[in-house]
Amino acid sequence: MDLRRLDLNLLVVFDAVLSERSVSRAADRLALTQPAVSHALTRLRQACGDQIVVRRGHAMVPTPKAVALQQEVRAILVRAQRVFAMSSAFDPARSRRHYQIGCSDHAAVAILEPVLGRILAQAPFVRIQLTHVGRTHAADMIRSGALDLALGVLNSADDAIAVKTLREVPYVCVARAGHPAFKRRLTLDRYLAAEHLQVLVQPGSFGVIDQTLSRLGQERNIRLVAAHFEAALRLLPSTDLILTVPKDLVARQEARWSLQAVPFALEPFRHQIAMGRSFVDDPGTSWLIDMLSA
Repeated sequence: MDLRRLDLNLLVVFDAVLSERSVSRAADRLALTQPAVSHALTRLRQACGDQIVVRRGHAMVPTPKAVALQQEVRAILVRAQRVFAMSSAFDPARSRRHYQIGCSDHAAVAILEPVLGRILAQAPFVRIQLTHVGRTHAADMIRSGALDLALGVLNSADDAIAVKTLREVPYVCVARAGHPAFKRRLTLDRYLAAEHLQVLVQPGSFGVIDQTLSRLGQERNIRLVAAHFEAALRLLPSTDLILTVPKDLVARQEARWSLQAVPFALEPFRHQIAMGRSFVDDPGTSWLIDMLSA
């Protein structure tokens, strides 16, 4: 492909056509005429050596190659937006920037919820998209440019990623009211004898709780694994499972649960913000981090 023949507007048209599955709707979305979008689509087909979309009945269906390219194209557009945003002054009242933030449901509530109203009021045209990701995936997506920021436990600062810790929260053990193991002080033996519900935002990873137990030569009996903290809490009352989570997750509804201290030394849960080091000096990113840090 000769990159001299490919301009950024073609990628904008590519994303719009694949999202809308219609040339006319893509034209409306981009405030262009339908012939202009059709001409851009022809140039895209020539540049990519692929039909991009094909008509089936009344619908436009993307080709397998176009589907494979769509996320990459969106990442390029997001990064381009950031590059041009960094080169100009940032005014939240006028900005139309789109922020991509990776987080768990817990991080969204704990970090974003307290300041969201202020963010939306100060920046009435800004758009925020949340993506449910774990710590490793978040770091990879920041490096690729697919995310502006990630919220949660990251611990992945390196030459490409900067991490800021907002606060630390102790873990607690949570169970339904009247759980038999909670009638007395929860010891390590009782903890290990019980059955557990685990929250694992990123499948295949090994959480801090089980890493700590492994260093003690112990292993808990995990019967159920959930990807979302709120789902785990809703599933808990119908079981005798124990859930070990950051205390702020249940702070507003403590009366609904039986709570016990974790019966072994466990590092606190760290609420963190991770960002690409290349965007630390971006005024738009700095504004959002300041808002979240408040």
